[in-house]
Amino acid sequence: MTNEQLKSEIFYQASISPFRTMVENAVITREDYAVIDTILREKYSPIFVGFISQNPLDNTGV
Repeated sequence: MTNEQLKSEIFYQASISPFRTMVENAVITREDYAVIDTILREKYSPIFVGFISQNPLDNTGV
């Protein structure tokens, strides 16, 4: 991984994090999140996004 790729990954993760919290707290919808995520993916081109689940785990039924 190059320094530029690492920076892109960090910037993407830092940028999307508050929006994940907003979805979890029902401040924005999952549809809004999907639009924001698409914009940030285009902007930063993160490498590891495909490997990281974007859906929170729901262990309440276990």
